Amino acid sequence: MKKLGEILHTASSGHIIATSILRDPRRLLNTIVYDRDLRRIGRIVDIIGPVNSPYVVIKPESKDILDSIEQGPVYYYMAKRRKSKGRKSKHFKHTKKRFKR
Repeated sequence: MKKLGEILHTASSGHIIATSILRDPRRLLNTIVYDRDLRRIGRIVDIIGPVNSPYVVIKPESKDILDSIEQGPVYYYMAKRRKSKGRKSKHFKHTKKRFKR
């Protein structure tokens, strides 16, 4: 789990606006956000604001979550796992077939 930022407010559209600790949070799109009790809050759907201090737009899981969210505390996101670039399995070996003319 990594720190995301602080909740500023909820927008009239029902989305949650939070500050971002990261300089370039674009890679966080569609990442799931959690609170300090590890309850799932929602998913990051957009990045807005100036480049130096961007804001993150979070779409909440349900309307009930909007009532339980507190302004100010730091919220977290789950770091995406990178796909390993290991060897391919022998069973899926790709070979070219050459035809004789």
